[in-house]
Amino acid sequence: MVQEKQQTAFVSEIFSSAQGEGVHIGRRQLFVRLCGCHRNCLYCDTDFERKGTFNVEREPGSGVFEQVPNPISVNQLIKLLHELNRSAFAHDDLFITGGEPLLQADFLAEFLPEAHKQLNLPVHLETSGDLVVQFIKIAEHIDHVLMDIKLPSVTGESATWEAHQRFMEKIGADEISATIKLVVSADTSEEDLAEAVELITATETRAHVVLQPMTAAVKTDRIPTAKQVLTWQSQMASALGHSVRVIPQCHKLMGLL
Repeated sequence: MVQEKQQTAFVSEIFSSAQGEGVHIGRRQLFVRLCGCHRNCLYCDTDFERKGTFNVEREPGSGVFEQVPNPISVNQLIKLLHELNRSAFAHDDLFITGGEPLLQADFLAEFLPEAHKQLNLPVHLETSGDLVVQFIKIAEHIDHVLMDIKLPSVTGESATWEAHQRFMEKIGADEISATIKLVVSADTSEEDLAEAVELITATETRAHVVLQPMTAAVKTDRIPTAKQVLTWQSQMASALGHSVRVIPQCHKLMGLL
């Protein structure tokens, strides 16, 4: 009997660290960063280009990386993660990020059931929240979603409200734990925030909502002021009728990956 060929993926890096974004900040997680992204946000700080090798940091925080060939199969990735998932590192979750990991949804659909079974870690997914067809392929294997609502005034891209709505409806229908993140800059428009509030309200999401002040990036340094952020927080919390948190990218403050 011929063994069916496994899916492969292009990975950017694998490492163990503390989560630096969203409501799960500080949790120790085993990170898998996948290559590729269909967005081009002004504030993006991530190298997600496909390359012939990817980085693996075997000793957390060491800054010493081993080069592993791309692409990698499901079994190869599971084996590598097993080696990193040592009890000494006390991981709380497996964190799948990018780029946009859903661009490799077929790989994830094969990989995640095995990861759940063999690593025995909850799976968290970070996503731009606009690829619902791809998300449907893997939703049953996801324990928590960290999803962006991309504000056009901040990203410099066209609006994707309808795609975000469908994505959030899927999260709600499947009762998946979620955090909705909105990166805000000095250029954030009141209209975009009002649209986001309407979207969250219309989809009746029970997700945590986080405003993430932008940090300086290669393409922009339009960091919002404290007054702007606190005003937006108050406005959104009042409109939504529940807490809206302000959480920056704390891993940068701590010098972590």
